[in-house]
Parts: sequence; C-alpha cells; structure tokens
Amino acid sequence: MSEAASGVRWYGSRRPGASEWVLEHSHGGDHDPYRWLARAVADSATKVLDLACGTGALTRRLVRPGRMTVGVDLSGANLEAALEAGPGTYLRADVGYLPFRDNSFDAVVTSLGLGVVADRGRFLEEAARVLRPGGVFAALSPSLRPFNAEDLRISSQLAGYLRVTPQLPGLSEFRAKKMLADAGLKKVEDSRSRYHYEVASREDAEFLLAGLRQAPDRARSSAALEFLAARAEAEPFRVPLPMRRIVALK
Repeated sequence: MSEAASGVRWYGSRRPGASEWVLEHSHGGDHDPYRWLARAVADSATKVLDLACGTGALTRRLVRPGRMTVGVDLSGANLEAALEAGPGTYLRADVGYLPFRDNSFDAVVTSLGLGVVADRGRFLEEAARVLRPGGVFAALSPSLRPFNAEDLRISSQLAGYLRVTPQLPGLSEFRAKKMLADAGLKKVEDSRSRYHYEVASREDAEFLLAGLRQAPDRARSSAALEFLAARAEAEPFRVPLPMRRIVALK
C-alpha cells in the first residue's frame, strides 16, 4: 500500500517484501505465521481475498485447485514482485475502496494490513462488505506477548539500539471486538503465538532490520545491525517476534 494514499503509519523497509521475508523465516514449532493464518481458511472456501497482500507470500499459500485466490495491494512495486515470485491473480486497488460486489468471497484475510492502515474502520467495513454471510475474516498483527525471560532480554537489548519495540510493522494489542462488531463481524478467536527469527549471520540481521518497524534514524539502525552481527558471529541466536491471530465471522 502507498503511505500517502492509504494512510499507512509505518511499514518496515521500502524494500518490497522485506516484512514478508521475516514472516516466512520466523518459526514457532513446525510452522511460520503464514501457515498459522492460512489454517483459519477452510479447505471448502472457493473464493479467497488477501488484502494488503504485499508481495504475495500469503496469497501463494492460499492457492488451491478449484479455488480463486486474489491478492490486492496499492503498491505497484509489491505486485510486480508478487508476479515475479510465481503465478497468481493480483489487483492494484485501495483496500478502503474494493472493486468487488457485496458477498463475493468465502474468506478475507490480511497478514499485516489491519495493523498498518490508518483507517481500520473503513478497512474492516470493506472486508465485511465483500465477505459472504457466514464467511471468515482472519488477520495477523504483531503482539507484545507471549514472552519468556530470554525473549524479553533480547528484545530489550535490541529496543535499546532501535529506540522502538522490535516488531513487524503495525499496531499491536489494540481492542478488536468492538471494532469488528462495528463492521458487522463477530470475533470468534483472538490468540497469540510465539515465533522466532534466527540470526546466524550479518545477512540475516540485515533482512531482519529491513522487515521490522523502522528506527527513528539510520544511525540507530546501523548500531542495531552491528549489535546483531557481532552476537551472531559468536553464536546464532533467535529474536522473538510474537504474533496475534484474529478470526471473525460475518
């Protein structure tokens, strides 16, 4: 999405796909956050819409034989990268003004869109409008929990360099129930899960910092990179990236 057009608060690096890379390479047990989100979509769903799809990492996960899966994003650069990554159906459009009829989709999902758009009310109203009665809305957003003691220590150290919480782009821990209800959606799940991104090299650290919510200035990002790279040289380690999954029904 375009920061100017859609009122994005923050969105990680301007490098297309940076945040998606971090999500794809973060793991909790045997899965990554995209797999967790995709599980909210029933196999029987034949029409699925991915809002603020970015470079299509989630969209590609949702493709099934006999299913129409459409990714929507306002960024031309993101959609070009999505098409280069593999076949898919993508549309350039503002997620606040979707060019689809009412009740068009069995499921509407978004990996980070709910947390980064400025007008979440409008975002949800449009998602609910194009969702059929009984359809599923599912979203991911960063979370501030759950953390264990080691996670808190590493996160605090990195935050000391960045001067912002080391998380993927988007607001965290906002109240979802009323916001969903105002759009005509009923919340049925609001859960958190622990994920970690492993830093084993300077390159890993560069990708991580490109995908995270950005530091207020380049000097702080550079200091954080040196901290991560030096630690990785001594021993690979994991940076915590807890996530939140919200699921609602129309």
